[in-house]
Amino acid sequence: DRVFAVAVGAAAVALWAAFVYIGREQLGVAGLGLATLRTVGVIALLLLLLNPGRASRVSGGPPVVLLDESLSMGVVGGKWGEAVDSARVLAGGEGTVLRFGSTISPFDTLPPSAGATRLTDALTAARAAGGPVYVVTDGEIEDLGAIDPETLADVGVVLLVRDTVSNVALLDVRMPDVAQREDSLELFLSVGTWGGAVPDSAVLEIWTGERRLHRSMLALPPSPGTGRRSVTATPGMLPSGTHVLRLRLTAVGDSINGDNERVRLVTMTEQPGIVVVADPAGWEARFLMTELAGISRSGVRGYARVSDEKWVDMRSLESVRTTAVRTAALSAGMLVVRGSDTFEPRGDQPVWHWLGGDSTAEFIVGEWYVLPEIAASPFAGAFSRVDWGSLPPLTGLASRVPTDSDWVSISARLGRRGAERPVLVGSDTGGSRRLTTMVSGLWRWAFRGGAEREAYRTLLATGTDWLLQSESLRRRAVMTASPVVSRGEPVIFNWTSDSIPDSVSVVFERIGDVSSDTVTLRFDSRGNAVYHLSPAAYRWRALSGTSVEGMTVVEEYSEELRPRAVVTVGGGDAGGMRLDERFARQDWWLFAVVVVALASEWGWRYRRGLP
Repeated sequence: DRVFAVAVGAAAVALWAAFVYIGREQLGVAGLGLATLRTVGVIALLLLLLNPGRASRVSGGPPVVLLDESLSMGVVGGKWGEAVDSARVLAGGEGTVLRFGSTISPFDTLPPSAGATRLTDALTAARAAGGPVYVVTDGEIEDLGAIDPETLADVGVVLLVRDTVSNVALLDVRMPDVAQREDSLELFLSVGTWGGAVPDSAVLEIWTGERRLHRSMLALPPSPGTGRRSVTATPGMLPSGTHVLRLRLTAVGDSINGDNERVRLVTMTEQPGIVVVADPAGWEARFLMTELAGISRSGVRGYARVSDEKWVDMRSLESVRTTAVRTAALSAGMLVVRGSDTFEPRGDQPVWHWLGGDSTAEFIVGEWYVLPEIAASPFAGAFSRVDWGSLPPLTGLASRVPTDSDWVSISARLGRRGAERPVLVGSDTGGSRRLTTMVSGLWRWAFRGGAEREAYRTLLATGTDWLLQSESLRRRAVMTASPVVSRGEPVIFNWTSDSIPDSVSVVFERIGDVSSDTVTLRFDSRGNAVYHLSPAAYRWRALSGTSVEGMTVVEEYSEELRPRAVVTVGGGDAGGMRLDERFARQDWWLFAVVVVALASEWGWRYRRGLP
């Protein structure tokens, strides 16, 4: 703007001086000289008054400018326009500008769209060019800690930190992926606030299509801060199948759009994904049900026998018929049985049997301490992070001997002495997976909290994941896709079959739109393929000769939209370019030009007898 003002002023002064000396005074060549002196003097004076700045670069190879194109640069308070201008100035006429974020792309002025800010690959590519390197960014860089500090030492930087504005964001939503039609949904939310003038509460709404399922007021944490909230919503008897749920948080004064709405997929079923059967009821089953519901993303239903022929729902405590319990157990994706073998599972059903003192196995009562040594098993990696030797003792252990086809994961000794006996036994025969917990008293770990509860949850989570990955279940989905991804991040497809194809054509249909697109996915050696989609809900179908289909959602939300910590990048002279501007008043010769030009004009006028 200052340079433009100087240019306009210079043109006006030149025209006025020419009119005075050549047009009005009719001085000919002498008038041209006087007009030139006045024009030069006034232009120098304007430069000193307006004091514009300029960036200077010494020779040493064409520069490479890395322009941050992450979404955070374009939100309210971001400085994308200033960043583009700075990148152009730094590059000059010979340099190259590259956009970086999730990937590297050539320079253009389109709005930023990357869902991540990763500098490593872009910096490596810029270094290969051999010239000075500059980074124009807001400083919210994710992988700065993975870059060698020496590599950053001479990198020039223009740091354009975005302004803090009033903002309310729905940071995360945790909820079951699978739920029963008649059940309510328990959602755990993470809410963040930034800036001033943030209200105390906001309106939370849950929608599926044009139908609103839930509306309530949600208390907001003081700004700046984050808080966790829980909400129970009723799906309203949604039909069986997969549904797109939109959770929207509306607050007065919220300045940033896109970070207050999250999308999740939920599959409504007639029966739960996991069924816990306790025969009879007890403390072990109660804690088992509670912790499983907390760590599992599938629907969990529990039933307990409280008398000879009386069963109750472990959540509502309502009476349930024995036939209903049997039907739920047989149709569940995974069956967990505590106590006696009440129901015979179906052949391909993953089963986790927790033996108890009331089972057919003989129990040895005493203080059984789990050994810190972990045997080779599918659980070895996950269990190695737990200090099993520091956990309190268990109350009893079954004397049942594992078969030749079983493997043992963890073991225990009575009073830390005597023979080593198995605690957790597993088997996988013909694609049917089984786990057996041979001890009682594990509920005390969950009851104590802290490290003991985390060990209990690790045991449950690892066992559940292994059971639900059985061959009988994997055969149902030859190809899977990320159910929900953030804006700017790719959808990851995974081919689960052993024979991985080079490529597969996939048809994408936007839900609520009749149009469709067909793209070709190319898989790597691990069976993964990635594809970027714009924010929307999609149904996809693979044209592979088999029935492979699914749903995926790309959210408007991105981690880039929320304010994050600003880190320092480089700060060197970038091989000669000085990133701080040099202003006109720093050039002493401009003062001399003003004095010499105006004094010469006055002297010349005086000699010619002009007033």
